[in-house]
Amino acid sequence: MNAKIDLKQTEKASFRLAAYADGTADLSLGLVFLLLGLYPLTRELFGVYWNFPFFLLVLGAIVAAQVWVKKRLTPSRIGIVTLGERFKKRSRLALLITVILLILTTLTWVGAARGTFLSLPAWMGRYGVEIIVSLIVLAIFWGMAYSLELQRYYLYGVLLAAGFPLQAILPVYDGLPWLVAGGIITAVGAVLMARFLKQYPEVSEEE
Repeated sequence: MNAKIDLKQTEKASFRLAAYADGTADLSLGLVFLLLGLYPLTRELFGVYWNFPFFLLVLGAIVAAQVWVKKRLTPSRIGIVTLGERFKKRSRLALLITVILLILTTLTWVGAARGTFLSLPAWMGRYGVEIIVSLIVLAIFWGMAYSLELQRYYLYGVLLAAGFPLQAILPVYDGLPWLVAGGIITAVGAVLMARFLKQYPEVSEEE
């Protein structure tokens, strides 16, 4: 029994090290929300028609950069991590659930912007949609934080979930909550990457 628990903990720790220790995931997440924070400005700059393709282009560049940087950093410093088949299946299932929740979140937010959800229960008040989306986002990030023991993702969940109601309530620039959250997450990612580079120096092929 103890051996099984130790194996699970070892696989989880290995996955955390390979996927999250270098800070690239945090940097990408922070940059994506900085991009969302700039969305109202780029919409005015490029117009409604060209803004979305621009957004997708930059988003694709962020993802491609993360993949490229991770391939350059991780194998030469900590090697290639091989996980058990059961852990891989659970990771795929968790990823699938996360993607579905993100799609539902996006559809809910888009539907709210178009006035689709006009008949929400009275007890939810005028910010019912923002509350629903915030709870979904909170569930995603707190679920990741709990399952992978990534304490900082509790903070990310609060920062990002708070952005939806704050954006609706505060009479400020629409993208400000995302700029603040994205800036904090990007800063955390930069610190993690600097720590990773210091803690795991590059190993040459001769060694």
